[in-house]
Amino acid sequence: MAKMKNLFFILLTVVALTGSTFLVGCGGGVDEEQIAMLNDLIAEVDAMTAQLNSCNDQKSDLQKQIADSEAQIQEWQNMAKAANKNCP
Repeated sequence: MAKMKNLFFILLTVVALTGSTFLVGCGGGVDEEQIAMLNDLIAEVDAMTAQLNSCNDQKSDLQKQIADSEAQIQEWQNMAKAANKNCP
């Protein structure tokens, strides 16, 4: 009885492995439409990455302009304080 049980499990394992090999191996691969879709998605990601980089550059430029404007405002405020100090 134990030999029969062992043989059954070995046979079941072989059938499972063979069946899974056929299922995985018979996928048919990738067709041209899927490759074209993948290439389109890659191109779209590249375009979005370029757009993101452009937006980040614009953001950096705007932040620099803001910092320059704030420095100018601070300088004018300091000049106004100095002028008010000198006036009686």
